[in-house]
Amino acid sequence: MRDPGLYQFLGRMSASHLTRRDLVKRAAAIGLTVPVLSSLLAACEDDDTDDAVDEPDTDDADEPDAEPDDADPVDEPDDDTDDVEEDDEDVDEPDDDPDDDDDDAPAETGGFINWTATTGDSGIANPILNGRLAWVEWWTFSRLFRYDDQGGIVNDLAEDFEISEDGLNWTFHLREALWHDGEEFDADDVIFTFNTVVDDATDTGFASRLRIGGEPVQWDAPDDRTIEVTAPDSFGPFLYALSEIPIIPEHVLADSDDINTDDFNTNPVGTGPYRWMEREPDQWLRLERFDDYYAGQPAAEGITIFYVSDVEAASASLDSGEVDYMFAPPELQPRYMDDPDVRVLQYVYFTPITLTFNHRHPILQEFDVRRAIAHAIDRDGLRDSVTVGLGLAANNQYAQTAPVLDDFNDYDNVDYSETYPFDPDGAREILDELGFEEGDDGIRERDGERMSFTLLTYAGFDEYQNAQQIIQSMLAEVGIEVQLDVLEYTTLQSMWGDPDTDPMDLAMEVQEWPHPFEMDPDVYGELHSDSHPPNGDNHMFFADDEVDRLIDEGRAIAELEDRQPVYHELDQRRLETLPCLPLYCAVDARLLHRRVEERSSDFPMEDTPSMRWWERTFIENLYKPE
Repeated sequence: MRDPGLYQFLGRMSASHLTRRDLVKRAAAIGLTVPVLSSLLAACEDDDTDDAVDEPDTDDADEPDAEPDDADPVDEPDDDTDDVEEDDEDVDEPDDDPDDDDDDAPAETGGFINWTATTGDSGIANPILNGRLAWVEWWTFSRLFRYDDQGGIVNDLAEDFEISEDGLNWTFHLREALWHDGEEFDADDVIFTFNTVVDDATDTGFASRLRIGGEPVQWDAPDDRTIEVTAPDSFGPFLYALSEIPIIPEHVLADSDDINTDDFNTNPVGTGPYRWMEREPDQWLRLERFDDYYAGQPAAEGITIFYVSDVEAASASLDSGEVDYMFAPPELQPRYMDDPDVRVLQYVYFTPITLTFNHRHPILQEFDVRRAIAHAIDRDGLRDSVTVGLGLAANNQYAQTAPVLDDFNDYDNVDYSETYPFDPDGAREILDELGFEEGDDGIRERDGERMSFTLLTYAGFDEYQNAQQIIQSMLAEVGIEVQLDVLEYTTLQSMWGDPDTDPMDLAMEVQEWPHPFEMDPDVYGELHSDSHPPNGDNHMFFADDEVDRLIDEGRAIAELEDRQPVYHELDQRRLETLPCLPLYCAVDARLLHRRVEERSSDFPMEDTPSMRWWERTFIENLYKPE
């Protein structure tokens, strides 16, 4: 179902001669957001700002196709996107305050929920490919399994399963479900997905989820509702691995000449609660409720994701009531702590924010260089500055508040603050011993090679960029030059997946790395030497035989609690080899406008350590009919 308000507005706008301010007010009345308006309206030159919103430059080329006034309606609901009643005969005279009527709108009509994204639009909606759109990956597609708010595995497309006593044979029983085009989901889709993921021609980082000890697991489908899997060895994180792999439709993609460039990537078909509706590249993406979703009709009518430049733009849209939900890094959260209209849902990201090192870089390959850099950085000062005092110390491989994962930190023997304390004099001494001498400008050189590194991060919010600048200043104090660059997330993501990316262009980063399998401690995909791009997400090209051995050993143990000693050793080995330097644990948040909470069902609006679980469950429960 398309949102009629958008098309009615665009059609009438093209046929009218209204002032820009009138156009803004009418757009707000039907629920259009600032990010959409940015592609429709020119900046208003009127000095009267009493009821104006930000009005960026117009760009008619980015407008969705308008429907003329006499066009046949397309599945028009009784209410518009934001439940604001609109008189079609008098569309040019909306209420002064479009939010006044929200309380009177009937809850059973549902509504579109407006979100913001600062990570950019990659244009890749195939959920198994590198660069995939996260919102589509999680809401348009399903997996065999998901996990709950405490990291426990729950069924998704797999209705039940059995494991043999030796842990090598798995049998998955599939539920009945429909694809968004009405075709039935069956075992052929699972087999096709697995085969595609392990195909070397597929641009994906998921292949490691289907390998143990470097060998792929084997799979077969004895009937339409059963998958049998045989692993070459016990595979402890297998269910978590499967919770990462979205299932794609065999009947749509089996004849594809190249899955990496197939039309499916911009017009996907899934089995999830929300199906693809439409997209304006780099502007917005809209998903609509799939009424035949196997778990029951989702409550929200749909979701609109608006791509914005940074969290300040998102915040402006939240403040104006034009979006309902957004990500908030630490520096933004204090602004909303006492706001009665906004819920601040805080959580600690399960992986520390790190300074990563490219281990193909000819200088950063040297452990003592990385050790000197670690001593040159005041991690406590950096943390308190960039997180406005909200960050937590990061002295182990996982956040100390991460459910399940914190059990795999070796708190007794691993503490980065003790091994690599802030000691700039010690850093200078190490670099002197390595033969790096200060030049006339204070920057060190060795054998004519200047000690200069690129430091990248991705655009979207100030926290990482502030960390870049602080690190640049601290390293300059010991004679290391740092050149900063901020890229769109999708651009950086493409560099991660390209094995030919020049390490001189990607020497260091401020980012979250390495990720485990969400609630499982396995880091094969991001830290094992077999997972260098394009086979996995070890885009820093770290390699260490002992780390590989421990990762392989940890994966081969079936019971989670029995794996703890291995991952304690891995925590120690990471400390000793320094693939990256943990900087701090971020206390991130989602901001939720209370008008959504007031209109939702009894879904608990509580903080949770697993925001991905919360978001998907929350969105399926919005605007629940009485």
